[in-house]
Amino acid sequence: MNMKIQNVELLISNFEETVKFYREILLFEVLEEKENKVSFQIGESVLQFIKDEKGNHHYYHFAFNIHSNMFQKAKEWLSDRVKLLIEDGEDEIDFGGKTQANACYFENPSGNIVEFIARWKTSPNSREGDFTINNVLNISEISLSTDHIKKVADRMASLGIPVRDGGSLHLKDRLNFMGEYEDGSFILLAPIGRRWLFSTKTSVASPVIIHTDRGVVTNLIEES
Repeated sequence: MNMKIQNVELLISNFEETVKFYREILLFEVLEEKENKVSFQIGESVLQFIKDEKGNHHYYHFAFNIHSNMFQKAKEWLSDRVKLLIEDGEDEIDFGGKTQANACYFENPSGNIVEFIARWKTSPNSREGDFTINNVLNISEISLSTDHIKKVADRMASLGIPVRDGGSLHLKDRLNFMGEYEDGSFILLAPIGRRWLFSTKTSVASPVIIHTDRGVVTNLIEES
């Protein structure tokens, strides 16, 4: 059975501007909106932003799966709406190896590093001619950054969320892709201070709650 990222809760700054961005620029459907909380439908997943009342500047990396044959059209669609981020002079990346995908990146108004990713092997094709927001399938990746890698990984393992491909757990410097390849959805268990691709930002311990069909995962476990 594939792991599904059902709902992700993020604490953000620039709340009103970010809500407007997702609703009016990216055209995602609003499921629920309150003064300090809003939920968007992201394909089969839900992305929930919670206003940071304390003025902190939390940020995250997350990715959205799109249909595997729609990458170039998705990139053109995004380019009309956002400024794509650059890495080594390029505004897209062709992942070989274990990932097998094309991806591009941008920042939203609260400073999150957002990725559209077309996975060649695990995402279906679309029969549509043009890209629309309906070609976004689900939340593909969500970062969980912590100084307590093993503790959080053990919690994930107890829920049936392993290191991808049965690999070893990396405690420093490298990302841990938590989930199975066939799922096409991963929790990115990251050590503090690792640079995010297509960004100068490094991973920080921003609060995150991830609801999967196998249970709830959070970096707040380290405070319990």
